[in-house]
Amino acid sequence: MMNSGTLELAFLYEVSSLAWPGSEADLFDEVVEKAVRLFGVQRAALVLHDDTGQSTCHTWGFGRNKVNVFKEQPGQNRDPVRVYLKELGSPPLGNLYLERNEDFLKNERRLLDVFSGRLANILQLHIWERKTRKLRERFRLVFENMPMVGALSFNREGRILHYNREAQKILGQDALLKDGDWFTGIRPAADFQKLLTRIWKTGQVVEPGEWQIQTPEGDLRWTLLTLVPVKQDKKVDEVFCMIIDITARKQAEEELRRLSVFDSLTGLYNRNYFEQKIRQLDEEGVRPVSVIVCDVDGLKPVNDCLGHRQGDELLQKVAALIREVFPGEEAFRVGGDEFAVILPARDRVAAQKACSILVETRERFNRGHTVVPLSISAGVGVTENPRRSVYEAYKQADDEMYRDKLQRCAAERYDVGRSLLAALFRNYPHIERHARRVKELAWRLGKAAGLSTEEIDNLLLLAEVHDIGKAGLPDHILRKNEPPTKEEEEEVRRHCEIGYRIARCSPGLTPVAELILQHHEWWDGRGYPRGLKGEEIHLLSRILAIADAYEAMTAGRPGKNVMPGEEAMTELRQRAGTQFDPHLVEIFLKLLQKENGSILSSKGSN
Repeated sequence: MMNSGTLELAFLYEVSSLAWPGSEADLFDEVVEKAVRLFGVQRAALVLHDDTGQSTCHTWGFGRNKVNVFKEQPGQNRDPVRVYLKELGSPPLGNLYLERNEDFLKNERRLLDVFSGRLANILQLHIWERKTRKLRERFRLVFENMPMVGALSFNREGRILHYNREAQKILGQDALLKDGDWFTGIRPAADFQKLLTRIWKTGQVVEPGEWQIQTPEGDLRWTLLTLVPVKQDKKVDEVFCMIIDITARKQAEEELRRLSVFDSLTGLYNRNYFEQKIRQLDEEGVRPVSVIVCDVDGLKPVNDCLGHRQGDELLQKVAALIREVFPGEEAFRVGGDEFAVILPARDRVAAQKACSILVETRERFNRGHTVVPLSISAGVGVTENPRRSVYEAYKQADDEMYRDKLQRCAAERYDVGRSLLAALFRNYPHIERHARRVKELAWRLGKAAGLSTEEIDNLLLLAEVHDIGKAGLPDHILRKNEPPTKEEEEEVRRHCEIGYRIARCSPGLTPVAELILQHHEWWDGRGYPRGLKGEEIHLLSRILAIADAYEAMTAGRPGKNVMPGEEAMTELRQRAGTQFDPHLVEIFLKLLQKENGSILSSKGSN
């Protein structure tokens, strides 16, 4: 779906395409068509004034009961918020009236102002072209201050006779002062010279053309350039030139072209261009053609557990991987989690070799720098017969990819939780050391509290995975050696909810999902994320909270020194009844005292 900025670019493109069609009636038809399509207008009227003081009125949608809407006062017979009434140009060239059965929103009125402004410019340009031959002196007084339009005139020798500020802005003062070669900044200069030669020879008005002009700053700007020969005694005496900067329109066209060809998330070609490419290869008869299709495994659980931001990053990493393996080849995102690469003049052996390189590169990528591991299923399809479409090779590759996915799923079920935990421990060893120490502390406290074997098993699992939600946190926070900022602290707090979602998506972790969510709740209700208190908090989460806090104090954390065992015991005693279950704290302290203040085999470090 396009964002608001792209929609406005599309609107500007529509407006910029409005041009004088040859008559007032045709212009009104175009205004009605665009107003209905872009704004849902149900009635329209356009009054145009000519240079004799006479006016013509064009109406649409009023039926037999036509009224002079321009003499009615808003609030009498028309609802002002449902009416758009605009004077066109200055001096007035006419009036535009638009009406519909629902209110015009503020943003729509702003766009209508742009629309009416464009209409005013078109009318003004039309009047200028009509008057150039008979009102030259008067015209010179007008064009000196024309906004948005560069205007100049020049003789047969190429010497510029008149120019306005906008022309000076576009072409530069130096170019305007050059005799005979002022147009050297226009690209391509040779073609423009040929056009001038034809105008001097035939005296005919040429259609407006799009040319690139190099500005004094060295930028290339797109312009719409109109050349009008001015005759005296049936001979071309000079040429009048109007230059309109259409760079914004061309940029809008390029953006629309890009959106029609490229995938906005990954930067690869999109499905639309993929199908165009297949048709092109079929028409050209290029053979053999190999197609590789690959699908990202586990994207849905990543989206569900870590959020769509992480899912999007995963897709971007896959796109980067494909670019690395297939430099110079055309790669496509053909579906939500499906990619394709077309390899012209490549047989099955070459395609399968490339597919193997993709798998090897993925494994190296996973070992290097990713919390969310990449898992890709791939297939190859080939067509060598010109009568067999490349699309059939794509379907063959797609079928092979699904067979690969089924075989690997049967061999090893993709468990997003275990995969994320392994990657988290691999990339952040201090988190693994913390989990290992908390697991030992929790086991001893759980035994002392009289937990059953099943409860002990769940407690050990909880201790191992309680920080799994940190897989969804930014890397710079997990590696930071200083205390977190307030904003970073808020981000860190999200790991309970992220961990809960991951566990819910992982069959082996489902029993502890709710416990992960609760492990930072406080006994007095001031914890997070839900503010549970007392025995509303699960017993295993209360046990883990004590083990987690004691390990953090005695092992140290960013910005905090390692705390001796006696001080940590004092801290637990002070927080009993507020942060921690007082009964469990009492059991834990007795356990510590019994074992001389330390129940860990070694302190380790963070």
